[in-house]
Amino acid sequence: MQNKLPELILNQSAIFLDFDGTLVDLQPTPDAVVVTEQLRQMLTQLDFQTQHALAIVSGRSIESLDALLCLPSLLMGGSHGMQFRKEPLGEIVIHPDVTPLPEELIRQCKQFCDKYQLLWEAKPLSAAIHYRNKPELEIQVDQYLNTLIHQYSGLNIQHGKYIRELKPQGVNKASALEFFMQGLNFINKTPWYFGDDITDEDAFLWVKQHNGIAVKVGEGETIADYRLQSPEDVFSFLNSSLHREE
Repeated sequence: MQNKLPELILNQSAIFLDFDGTLVDLQPTPDAVVVTEQLRQMLTQLDFQTQHALAIVSGRSIESLDALLCLPSLLMGGSHGMQFRKEPLGEIVIHPDVTPLPEELIRQCKQFCDKYQLLWEAKPLSAAIHYRNKPELEIQVDQYLNTLIHQYSGLNIQHGKYIRELKPQGVNKASALEFFMQGLNFINKTPWYFGDDITDEDAFLWVKQHNGIAVKVGEGETIADYRLQSPEDVFSFLNSSLHREE
């Protein structure tokens, strides 16, 4: 593991960025994150300098990312690779293997969250239970969701920091990178991926297998070869790469 990253040559690189915990600090609720104008400006400049070989790849829906970033020109992979915006200002498209969660499953999860005073987050194609306010319930949340996925076929539990998400099997952030790297703006460029959570490990592995640079943000075990300590460090590194090429 190294803290000093290689030089980022923007016109030769494809940049993939997680959002929560990578570009913005984690907050108690998803809507409480703060997006600065400086971050918006930097992302816009990075997108231009890479010839649109930049994408946000997040567990959030693209609708949520758009509401916070207000940058519809950015390419995005939302909901852990279940949604895509493939071109600037383009329509949001859905991964062909994705189907909506059963209504009965959603009803059961809501009841569970109400019972234990946990935060239930309904997304367009998945659903999440947040237990940051009650971390002592982690085992109980896992046991409950494991019971559910045996009742309903074709589902996976996505683990994250004080969050568990139900989503379709076989679709993740690595499959999102595979999708984007086939685009004309990305072909033959070195992939860089910045992420902070367990949900990013699939993407780290894909990047390493394709001779790219995997950057873990924050503490915790990882297969990434490089580490930055915080979203502030991510901003500083990317911003300095921009200024170096001016």
